[in-house]
Amino acid sequence: MTLSIAILGCGHMGSAIAQGILKDDTIEVSLIVADPNHEKLEKFAKTDVIATDDSTVAVGNADTVILAVKPHDVQPALKKCASQLDDKLIISVAAGVPLDGLAGWLPPNTPVVRCMPNTPSLIGAGIAGVFANSFVSPKQVELVDKLLQSLGKVLWLSSEDQLHAVTALSGSGPAYFFYIMQAMIEGGFNLDLDRAIAEQLVVQTALGAAKMVEHTKLPPQVLMEQSITPNGTTEAALKSLTANRVNSAVCTAVESACARSVKIAGEF
Repeated sequence: MTLSIAILGCGHMGSAIAQGILKDDTIEVSLIVADPNHEKLEKFAKTDVIATDDSTVAVGNADTVILAVKPHDVQPALKKCASQLDDKLIISVAAGVPLDGLAGWLPPNTPVVRCMPNTPSLIGAGIAGVFANSFVSPKQVELVDKLLQSLGKVLWLSSEDQLHAVTALSGSGPAYFFYIMQAMIEGGFNLDLDRAIAEQLVVQTALGAAKMVEHTKLPPQVLMEQSITPNGTTEAALKSLTANRVNSAVCTAVESACARSVKIAGEF
């Protein structure tokens, strides 16, 4: 059976979802994307995707709707399509918009799944935290899981509130690593390395460190301790990080992101 999916919003995440679904040969799908910005639709010109600037057309021809618009555009988008939303499965990737808020703009008993992916989804290396309301059937859970696996890994959560922590940790998390990587590149440049060489060293080191955690199944703390030689260079660097309270700063950053997510949810 061919799935019929409409994606409302063709920004980075909406486009990533569309491209991920297209690359998965195991998913038979009729895909239609909608965005008022014609430039964003042009990227689908040479694909089998139907692109339109009319969201009502997109929703009217789908049985599953993926909301990939900005949080404050969710209500207008749903309001415009209100008469066509009966019996649709809704998947929302709009950060911070709670199920209660979505329910107020949807027909009664609408099955809704909230999803918090992250930007590595653009290259199929993302991870998404997911929570479904009580109207989502086991078959629909299976469908959502399959769709999101085309973007990376999927973690189903036991409560909607956990999405705030997911947003803070993995949703915003790639930017934390980019921040640290950029600082390391600057450090290498300051030590008279060519910037391009410093960047290669940092990028491969970041990839290697992540793969070590994944491959060994050991906690980062253990791997960190194993890398220390007494009175060596790594120990000197880690002592400096500790003295500058980097651990505390990172924890505070995650907490700040979570608090912002909670505040955004309170606006709906």
